[in-house]
Amino acid sequence: MTGNRLQDGAEEYIGVIGRTHGIDGTVVLTDIPGTTVTLSAGTTVFVGFSREHSRPLTVRSFIPHLTSPRISFTEFLSAETASALIDHAVYVPSVAVQVAGDRYSIGDIEGCTVYDEDGTELGTVSEVWLLPANDVWVVSRTDGTTIPLPVIDDVIRSVDTAQRRIVVRLLPGLADLTSSETGTEDGDE
Repeated sequence: MTGNRLQDGAEEYIGVIGRTHGIDGTVVLTDIPGTTVTLSAGTTVFVGFSREHSRPLTVRSFIPHLTSPRISFTEFLSAETASALIDHAVYVPSVAVQVAGDRYSIGDIEGCTVYDEDGTELGTVSEVWLLPANDVWVVSRTDGTTIPLPVIDDVIRSVDTAQRRIVVRLLPGLADLTSSETGTEDGDE
């Protein structure tokens, strides 16, 4: 989403609120990306259908769990009120997320400049889609189009988060999947 300013502190996606748990407003996160999250009481997080349309909430408690972490907020003290948060995503400051192995946090990837193997600049990663089969890094180009890059070894050749540089191999047809941010796609006129 080129041009939209993210909320400060909403850098990392940690899951979607799937359901309430108990009667005190605690909710259970689903669709978690497999990162380790540490949140203390009093931490401000952001909850909404997207980072750009999220609102700040204050963590009352956080119980980490591999498959279903639980979180409660000072603003929601009952299951009835917390049920309004179901299907909203939770975003946290990047310092709260620890990534293991060869995974990258969303904040590490968004904003990186992407080059093909010949050194041609393709654009900047503007979004990260967390999908079941593999993640997709969306590259925004200067002409307003985007390229969805599947995060697979055949496409992502190297990542240097310190230099904010990603080198990719565009598979045949991949660049043809571009879409315009004005709403036209794949030849629509």
